[in-house]
Amino acid sequence: MKKIIFKFWIINFLIIITLYVIYRIVLIETNSTDGNLFETFLSILHVLLNLSFAIIYLIGMFLCSLTFFLNLIQNIRDNYFLSLLTFLGIPSVCVIYLIINTLIDIYSYNGSVLTTFVIFSIIYLFLAAIEFLIFRKKIKSHDLNE
Repeated sequence: MKKIIFKFWIINFLIIITLYVIYRIVLIETNSTDGNLFETFLSILHVLLNLSFAIIYLIGMFLCSLTFFLNLIQNIRDNYFLSLLTFLGIPSVCVIYLIINTLIDIYSYNGSVLTTFVIFSIIYLFLAAIEFLIFRKKIKSHDLNE
């Protein structure tokens, strides 16, 4: 059982790294303004803010992936809902919070730095949900073999 859970954690970690690299590429591709000194300064601040969000994204997703190891406890692994929470619980709460903040920012300021962050977090949730379904199928087949 430890091998199965560790395998799924490694897959999740590779998904996190891949999304992080793509997130950084998207940030690099954003247009910078060519203007006066003040616009250049604001552009540098924008890049630094996006880089800090990228690091927060990486750390947050890594910490969320550590909850996979709670499936080593048999009571959690056997309960579908608790197992679902280990895969999607904490990331879902964080994404809902980010979506609410992004909507407030868009309504208030007509734009948001969090938009790209939220999009990549939703992509992570989708991939983690697929991974959870595969995990449950693997657990069910593993239990039948024993």
